[in-house]
Amino acid sequence: MSPSPHFWRPPALPFFEGRRATGSLSCYAPHTHDSFSIGIVDDGHSIFTLAGRREAISPGDVILVQAGDVHCCNPADLQRWSYRMFHLDTSWLTSLLAQNLATCGLPGGMPSQVVRSPEALQWLDRMTYALENGHPDLESEVTRCLQHVMRACADACPPKQASEAAEDDGLQRAHDFLLAHCRDRVSLATLAELAGTSRYQLIRQFRRRFGLTPHALQLDMKIRQARTLLQQGASTVHAALDTGFADQSHFHRAFKSRVAATPLQYRRA
Repeated sequence: MSPSPHFWRPPALPFFEGRRATGSLSCYAPHTHDSFSIGIVDDGHSIFTLAGRREAISPGDVILVQAGDVHCCNPADLQRWSYRMFHLDTSWLTSLLAQNLATCGLPGGMPSQVVRSPEALQWLDRMTYALENGHPDLESEVTRCLQHVMRACADACPPKQASEAAEDDGLQRAHDFLLAHCRDRVSLATLAELAGTSRYQLIRQFRRRFGLTPHALQLDMKIRQARTLLQQGASTVHAALDTGFADQSHFHRAFKSRVAATPLQYRRA
């Protein structure tokens, strides 16, 4: 059994959530985040999966994940590993990085990827120290560290140009409808009509475009909203019911498989 993860949610940093897992065996189902995420491997080995590609990651590796990108990161050979993850409000981070010419345009131009940068690692260690030891000006210290982390990552692996317009407006329209109504029952027929395709083609096109089937993506969207409710102090029962889970055990399993913590552990953080 894996030790419980530790979460950081400082009141002074409403745009920020961090976690540390030590000696973890927990595995993640493919999932997404609303935020831009930065991870660091502290010990052990793991496999980072993104868009069907698998990459081995080792201690010192930094992982960048764009909001909305389907990914998962799991221990190699079912061995324990340790890591830190930092989730950042994308609008806030974009505004912060726009203040410096060296980072302007990030994180939008920085694709999800694994980065090997000793300098980025040093700044992430410094930020972690500030979080753990109660830096007297925590907001300034964290924002300074993040600026240096992103600059170091950009230097180690130059960002690509932002992707062009979506390839299929119908699919995006169906995706946006699903997000707006993810707490409700949404039929494949409704989504297919919005996308202008058949139900069978919709499933294949959704998986190719967004990395998950409509059903799996809707479940992921519900868990993302449940996380927000739990952060705001909602009970686990209320979070489950409000996001459309009538079965508490189903909510518990779905949540843990994507967050690597139970709803109660996450709420208590």
